[in-house]
Amino acid sequence: MTQPLVYVDAPATTPYRYGLFSAAAVVDPADQREFQAGVEWEPLCVDAPAPTNIAAASDPDRATMVLPDGVPSVKAGVIRLYAGLTGRSVARPDLLERARRALGAVEQQSLEHYVWTGEGDTEVYLADAGTEVLAGSDVTPVPLETGVGLLEARIGDRAGVLGVLWAPRWTGGWFAEKGQSRIEGPRLVGPLGNPIVFAQTTGVGPGGAAPGAGEAWLYGTGPVMVRRSAVFLPKLPEALDRKDNEVFAVAQRFYTVGWSCVVAAVKVKLPGVPA
Repeated sequence: MTQPLVYVDAPATTPYRYGLFSAAAVVDPADQREFQAGVEWEPLCVDAPAPTNIAAASDPDRATMVLPDGVPSVKAGVIRLYAGLTGRSVARPDLLERARRALGAVEQQSLEHYVWTGEGDTEVYLADAGTEVLAGSDVTPVPLETGVGLLEARIGDRAGVLGVLWAPRWTGGWFAEKGQSRIEGPRLVGPLGNPIVFAQTTGVGPGGAAPGAGEAWLYGTGPVMVRRSAVFLPKLPEALDRKDNEVFAVAQRFYTVGWSCVVAAVKVKLPGVPA
């Protein structure tokens, strides 16, 4: 006679680390209206170096000051994610809670993917065809440490504060080997302290250009903000399909993701790969 299996608890898990939420300002606003159309904000950006007046203030022929016209605005559209399962046991009141936990386990990776690639009609994304490519690296990739330096310099020039470095998750070992990342509290940061998002992504460059063998695209942006709605769950009677006694358990959440001041890309040749 076959003995029945013994039911045990699932193994303990460790949350996803060094992803988007570790590098961004994550906001859970009380007002949910913003998730209908999206948000916008006015960042304080710089353009270094600041101009200097070399003439005395009393000089009537001194050059006219040149200032930017107006205040910049950042817009971020809505990304809608869902996760869940179906089940035929209405005696399982935990199915909706399992859907909530499933969404929580996949939301970071999902946002990283869509914000990098622009798939799913994401409005603001790194691999937009208009993203600036530094140092002609789309033609001639630069060493990893050079690429990181170029991005950190551009962030400093255009944002004036710490921004965010973005790299495919599989390059984390290369960053560690070349001393381009270190742990600082809950974050991994670059040499100059910009937090790194090691993203779950296809890793495409601007315009969807795939990197070649032994290459990777990296991005740098100004400060990143993620805003999240409440998690929406149906009540159990609403989730029950009485025709076949099946529970359709789905959790949904809405997000906006955007960054201030700058976005730039660089293609790098990974260390140990012949040029």
